[in-house]
Amino acid sequence: MDFDTYATFATDLVSSEPDARHPDDPLASTDGLRAWLAPRPWLAERVDAADLAPLVELRTALRRVFDAAADRRSADMVTMLNDLLARHRPAPSISGHDDADWHLHVAPSEGAVAPEFAAGAVMGLTMAFLDLGAERFGTCAADGCRWVFLDTSRNRSRRYCSDRCATRANVAALRARRRTVR
Repeated sequence: MDFDTYATFATDLVSSEPDARHPDDPLASTDGLRAWLAPRPWLAERVDAADLAPLVELRTALRRVFDAAADRRSADMVTMLNDLLARHRPAPSISGHDDADWHLHVAPSEGAVAPEFAAGAVMGLTMAFLDLGAERFGTCAADGCRWVFLDTSRNRSRRYCSDRCATRANVAALRARRRTVR
């Protein structure tokens, strides 16, 4: 089972929340959700308007988990993750496309998209918490960006959600230093 992929479901969902750098909300419409889920075509093709509200609710709940991590409140993270696991119960099953591709899914891949996505995201984030620890849950340090990430770097030094945000922040810091020197 690849829990890293499921954890990415969670970080992608939290990072889909509009902010100063990323003002568009993919959960504002079914077309937006389909476009956002395009890299996961097995989900995108089944999107329905009824998936929007549960995913917005899940996004808010998962944001609270990352906020608790930022505040070093790991006991609160455990409480929240346990609550989310109870509400979005994994339903594991073996799936495959041929005899060489058997793998475990944490939710049935039929029916509504939101419950399937939620079960995977919550299970993945829970496993990331158990495997990596609370200190590996990060929120981008770039001004105006609230995207989140799981720090899998060897030295636990990741501060930005992407190379793009890191570069912007470094260029801004360099320009600020140059202004003070003049």
